[in-house]
Amino acid sequence: MKRSSRTPPARPIHQRQGTLVQATFAQVTALYQSNQYAQALELCRTKLLKLAPKHPGGLLYAGVICYLNNDLAESERYLRAAATAGNSFDAYTNLGLTLAAMHRLPEAEDAYRRAVALNPRAAQAWNNLGNILKNSFRPERRLEALECYRRAIAAKPNYANAYNNLGHALDAIQGDKVGAEENFRAAIAHDHSFLQAILNLADILERTGRPEEALARLRQALALQPGNIQLLGRTISLRRTLADWDATQGPSIEDFLAALPSRTSSEFQPLSLLAWPEIDAALQRQLAGEFGRTRWAAQLAAEPLVPRVATAQDGPLRIGYLSADFRNHPVAHLVTQVIAAHDRQRCEAFLYAYGPEVEDEERRQLMQAADRFTVISRMDDLEAAQLIRDDQIDILVDLTGYTTHARPGICALRPAPVIASWIGYIGTLGEPRLADYLIGDAIATPVAHAGQFSEALALMPQCFQPNCPLTPLAPPPAPAEERLPEGAIVFCSFNQVFKMTPQLWDDWCDILREVPNGVLWLAPGSSELIRNNLLKETQKRGIAPERVVFAERKPLAEHRARLALADIALDTHPYNSGATASDTLRAGVPLVTYLGETFVSRMAGSLLHALEMPELCAASRADYVQLAIALAHDAPRRSAIRQRLSEKLSTSILYQPQRFAAQLEQLYRAMHAQSVAGQRGLIDLSQPVTSA
Repeated sequence: MKRSSRTPPARPIHQRQGTLVQATFAQVTALYQSNQYAQALELCRTKLLKLAPKHPGGLLYAGVICYLNNDLAESERYLRAAATAGNSFDAYTNLGLTLAAMHRLPEAEDAYRRAVALNPRAAQAWNNLGNILKNSFRPERRLEALECYRRAIAAKPNYANAYNNLGHALDAIQGDKVGAEENFRAAIAHDHSFLQAILNLADILERTGRPEEALARLRQALALQPGNIQLLGRTISLRRTLADWDATQGPSIEDFLAALPSRTSSEFQPLSLLAWPEIDAALQRQLAGEFGRTRWAAQLAAEPLVPRVATAQDGPLRIGYLSADFRNHPVAHLVTQVIAAHDRQRCEAFLYAYGPEVEDEERRQLMQAADRFTVISRMDDLEAAQLIRDDQIDILVDLTGYTTHARPGICALRPAPVIASWIGYIGTLGEPRLADYLIGDAIATPVAHAGQFSEALALMPQCFQPNCPLTPLAPPPAPAEERLPEGAIVFCSFNQVFKMTPQLWDDWCDILREVPNGVLWLAPGSSELIRNNLLKETQKRGIAPERVVFAERKPLAEHRARLALADIALDTHPYNSGATASDTLRAGVPLVTYLGETFVSRMAGSLLHALEMPELCAASRADYVQLAIALAHDAPRRSAIRQRLSEKLSTSILYQPQRFAAQLEQLYRAMHAQSVAGQRGLIDLSQPVTSA
């Protein structure tokens, strides 16, 4: 049979094109999987999506690569097209990631919900949906977050990130520390180098009374990531909290400083840095700003809710006080009576409470002191900020800053034309949008130090720190009841251990060495380990450990009464006493301090200047030591100082909240006037006022 000479018929054009599309998509996939993202994206754009504009896989790859390149607008465009073309859970999951990165969380939530509806085993979508719900302040949504994480783990049993998130949620939402610990351990079991899970486990161990285990975990993580700034900071901070100052054990402050130039994280809590003498004011400002801009990036990127320029008005200013500490807390002890003393013809006080929801005597007093008291704990930052805006607050005063339960994200949304930082965080927030002013005074925050702050300084006439009124103290107990030796010179310091440093302990032991009958009377400390470490450090410096006496915990009224047993109070440096100093002075005990170069190192000096007793402020560490020794050896001088202190206490503004409130209102008026004029700059009222 004769063969035909005819050529085979050509395939239809659409078949040939389909083959080319498949081959091109295979090339894109290979490039993506080998991390050649730029080439993969170029091939998608110039060939694949020209051949097949609605190709779901090509659109998905293009969207994901744009996300990785931080080209979020293009990522959203491609991923929305991919979701429409293929209706795939992958497209919706990645769209959710992109929208979340753009701080459009409601849209991201919707994308994740579409993903899990399409595929109930979409583990990443469940996990990411849980993250959005967990950060809500509505209880029902936070409980739903727990279920999301459990669904993610059920779909992917080795999903370390979901275990870590579930652990964090159990702790934060239900206070279930046992469940949290189990999940953090599971996360680490599935990923031995999972830094955040290790940090979370260490935190749980520390908070449940196992600090040595926590420290071991942190050191284990440091072996994996020796230059990680967050990990170094947390480890050093825990060591300082435990009075673990052994220089042969790492890490050290020097390690932290050496790692700073190559840091990739800004997540280390700057509060700890205030107590480290090796961190100067400029570095404090820099790291605080990085922390704030990283942690509250979404709120800082949002449009302000209220313009920064205020409008003139004739009536009283509406002052909003924002705090996590409207409860039994030193901040509440300081501000309650000042808020109650506001002249309602000049200022109305609106209090916004978040943090722990408690019903104690301090909160009841604050509710009575306020014109309006609102709990915003269950509102997210935007809801809380919108409420403050709707209340037409003229000046919002943040009393928490970067301390525990901090929510500067509310201030970042700019719900008032003027925002001030006061009393809760004794340092700069480092980011101008978080606060316009920092309330200080000429001693604590002198004008010459203005460059240390992202905020403009607003200086009170006499002192930045308020107090409740003087009330009669109960008679002190016998020294023997406090285990204080009869006839001893009693140096006291009831500050937290994190404020104590090796340098400070050198100074205190030098003082004890020169005062043979002196003893050091300290707060009880939170564990036997801390007490043993301090005693070991005392002995290392040649001082008998029995010369350190740890007090027992007592109610505040009893504690204030027993303080009178002390002869001299020794301030901590660089992180001074605050409310502790006020209590000590209230009891009539001379306080020796060293005026440093940072706000936090000048707090006690501010109190002493307000009492017109600057002679108790030393200009150097050496002068601080010599002043304490001189007072210990001069009983008549101590007696004269106590007599003067007793006289000054009754006349100073320090314990007169009505006078303090009048001065604070004057400062608020000056802030408001600047805002009306479209200005933001130094306000200096630091001249004595003649009228109350």
